[in-house]
Amino acid sequence: MSRLTIEIEPEQHRQIKTLATFAGMSIKEFILSKTLPGSPANAARLREAIQTPASEHRVFESLKDLEDALGI
Repeated sequence: MSRLTIEIEPEQHRQIKTLATFAGMSIKEFILSKTLPGSPANAARLREAIQTPASEHRVFESLKDLEDALGI
């Protein structure tokens, strides 16, 4: 198994946790369901992100930016 870590604001964490709770999922299950639902585009973006050097990682300024990047 691998571990994925992202830095987000406390409010963003609360919002994601709330969305996951309403969906009856853990945060992990919720994020995976939104990023890897079988969509080739999402899987391709995730593979591209994994291969990108850390110095080029995107920083999301808001939850809306993150949602747009995830396509949710």
